[in-house]
Amino acid sequence: MTVQVFCYPEDAVLTGPGPLCELAAGLGADAIAVAVRYHPARRWFARHGVVRHSAPGITYFRPAEVPYGRLRPLTIAPDAEIAALLALREEATRHGLAFHAWTVMLHDDPVVAAHPDLAARTLDGTPTIHALCPSHPDVVEYAAALVADVCEQLGPDVIELESALYAGWDPSYVISLELAPLTGTARALAGQCFCDACVRLIERLGHDPEALRRDALAGEGAATLRAVRAHGVRGVMAATTTAAHEHDAAVRPLIFDDAAMAALQGASPEAFEPADRVGVGCGTLTGDALTERFTDLAALAGDHPLLASLNWSPARTADRFAADVRAVIEAGATDVALYNLSLVPETALKDLAAAAHAATRPA
Repeated sequence: MTVQVFCYPEDAVLTGPGPLCELAAGLGADAIAVAVRYHPARRWFARHGVVRHSAPGITYFRPAEVPYGRLRPLTIAPDAEIAALLALREEATRHGLAFHAWTVMLHDDPVVAAHPDLAARTLDGTPTIHALCPSHPDVVEYAAALVADVCEQLGPDVIELESALYAGWDPSYVISLELAPLTGTARALAGQCFCDACVRLIERLGHDPEALRRDALAGEGAATLRAVRAHGVRGVMAATTTAAHEHDAAVRPLIFDDAAMAALQGASPEAFEPADRVGVGCGTLTGDALTERFTDLAALAGDHPLLASLNWSPARTADRFAADVRAVIEAGATDVALYNLSLVPETALKDLAAAAHAATRPA
């Protein structure tokens, strides 16, 4: 059982790389998962009382000239944050913590803007502004190159792959204005991409793209689409895992949202077979809802070791947090992630410590 905490490089600037690792280890963490690429967000660093914005596609290291092909990261963090990440990597080893590179993969507004032909689309054919479509060979090549670059520069033990699937309808950092909100299957289908690369993939798998698109518009065809998306995601998993293994790192794709949405993004045992582990996000769910979410998403992971990620919240007191950690372990989690050390207030540290203690001593 490994306990990891998620955090941001800005926290290493604010707290100091050494003290941040000391804090994580003191809470009972075995690993620190640090964002090395991220999506747009306004983040409240409660322990320090400051706001920090992350730009779309922000990359906390300077990309190498190779091994990139057509695509490469475009938004680079300030020097202070890059230096803090490098120092944090060294301090993690010094404090006995495994280092995990938390990598937002295919959601990158500037790269999408520079390569609009590679953008994922919604079911009505509208290009997204934030997501690359993994049906494109250039996108798969980019994903592998990014992992290789992260491994070469930072030597992580694990690559935590976020947004390595097909785009969903409503990622948390895209504001969706819906007076008649899409729900259920309609919501899961609305984000389906039928770009040229997806059409070629669908045809190659023996299906009629137009007929499948009509079915999706009618709220049908989900089973066929799940199989198509799984095939596409498997290509990304194979490429990124190969790149990571060349540097002795493991790959863990992260699944968020409900199981119906995740499956239509390509999450499946077949898709994840090349990967080493799988992580599932459970947010602030608790009790039966937590167990149900974890179990439903676990079914998409196959036989891989499972990480359960749980978010701190003001309602998740030490006892409640510990009970929820024990619940996911009983449901099959082999590792636990606590979200997010950089965002919790000082008063919440005891709650994270209780959760970490419950993971290592669940009885």
